[in-house]
Amino acid sequence: MVKIWIDVLTPKQALMFGTMAKKLMKMGYDIYVTTRRYDYTLGILDNLGIRYEVVGEYGGATLYGKLKADIERMNVLADLINSYSPDLLLAYPNPSASRVAYGLGVKYVAFTDSPHSIHASRLSLPLATIVIFPKAIPLDDIKAYVHPTTRLMPYNGVDEVLWIKEFKPNPRELDELGLSPFNYVVVRPAEVHAAYYRFSINFSSLIKRLSSEVKVLLLPRYREDYVKFKGMKNVIIPSRAVYGPNISYYSIMVISGGGTMTREAALLGVPAINLYPEELYVDRYVMERGFPLFKAKDVNEALELAFKVLDNPRKYRVNTLNMVMDMEDPLTKLLEVLGSYEEGIDNNG
Repeated sequence: MVKIWIDVLTPKQALMFGTMAKKLMKMGYDIYVTTRRYDYTLGILDNLGIRYEVVGEYGGATLYGKLKADIERMNVLADLINSYSPDLLLAYPNPSASRVAYGLGVKYVAFTDSPHSIHASRLSLPLATIVIFPKAIPLDDIKAYVHPTTRLMPYNGVDEVLWIKEFKPNPRELDELGLSPFNYVVVRPAEVHAAYYRFSINFSSLIKRLSSEVKVLLLPRYREDYVKFKGMKNVIIPSRAVYGPNISYYSIMVISGGGTMTREAALLGVPAINLYPEELYVDRYVMERGFPLFKAKDVNEALELAFKVLDNPRKYRVNTLNMVMDMEDPLTKLLEVLGSYEEGIDNNG
């Protein structure tokens, strides 16, 4: 049986690869998961019941900090992965894991929906054996990073379909947070310390204005978000990781400076406002298919949209079940890869 190493860096990756790992383990695959200490990542893996090894941590806002963190991760990962001896690495664009895999002769199956993440893509994707990505992303945007021999495998969907297809809402988590269904707004600030992020969005003014009208469930990305908004009237900050799709499903709407939570919410039929300043191919794909995802160029436009939703929430909520079921997810392509790989092993021996 194929041995698979999965390296998880972010909460989105924890949801995606955690869901994938559970499915693959049920199919009998030998799975080894590593991660780093960052944001809600460990909590999400815990909620999914995934066993993992913590290796290193997020390098912070500076280039030097990111570099040092990656070097330290590689040093530890080299020993762990040499000992585990996997056949494949599954990871998003990931400098430390891809370099270790390449150095140890492990094939790297990369997943990406974010060619705008230039630094991680340039450092990782040239080492990939296969890249699996949403068909909405032009081939040239992926080819710009990869080696000519890399196999490109587009699929007709978005990453979030993988875990939304099987999502079953459970209001119990709301009780722990002191929330009532359909009586609050979820807000997730921007990932301002990411290497690719170069924008300035005043989430403080957005949260202050919204919280004067409705309860706000704030999901901070960094310690500074927690410190800034802790104790603000009508703003609730969870003390532990929450299951994003669950709290999004029961919300009036979701507003985020990134793409994952807004796409999740839209796939669930919940109106979602994305404040990431640039247009993302996967967002356009979701919007063109009638999911309730909206783009806002700034805080004022986001607030204008938000208050329209608050005036008539039912108008903006959509029944999306059949729409989601018609879409592909990245696991469909991975299973093709694994089938071909196992066939190759059998034919060779």
